[in-house]
Amino acid sequence: MFKLNINVERGKWKKKVPDIEKVLLKNFKIIFRVFKKFTNKNLEASVLLTDKKNMKMLNKKFRKIYKDTDVLSFPNYKKNFYLNKIKNKTLYLGDLAFSYDYIEKQKIDFLDYLNKIFIHGCLHLVGYEHNNKKNFEKMNSIEKKLISKI
Repeated sequence: MFKLNINVERGKWKKKVPDIEKVLLKNFKIIFRVFKKFTNKNLEASVLLTDKKNMKMLNKKFRKIYKDTDVLSFPNYKKNFYLNKIKNKTLYLGDLAFSYDYIEKQKIDFLDYLNKIFIHGCLHLVGYEHNNKKNFEKMNSIEKKLISKI
């Protein structure tokens, strides 16, 4: 079972992508079906679809950076928990927040960019990082594989 709790704070999200809940849930399923570790697991996460103002406040509160960003990820588990045997049948992976304004100003299609950063955020929820070249290349490789499936 896959479950996303989606909070759409601003109406412009629904105007841009009327079926955004279905799109994100479909992507969530695709992403986590690729990982054998999550086979036969009930996975859940929360998604906040917000704007520049609220994203800046979240970024300031949690990262001490007062600026807009595309996605913030708040994992529920310690880094690399997925490397060990996962005993729990149900996993609440964590929370994701997305900024409409940041995505809108990108030079690529809105939904294409949202799909890309949704994958990126989900990978952060399970411990992937891009804090050095090796980790960046590994995460980037997985992102490309997943993008091709969406």
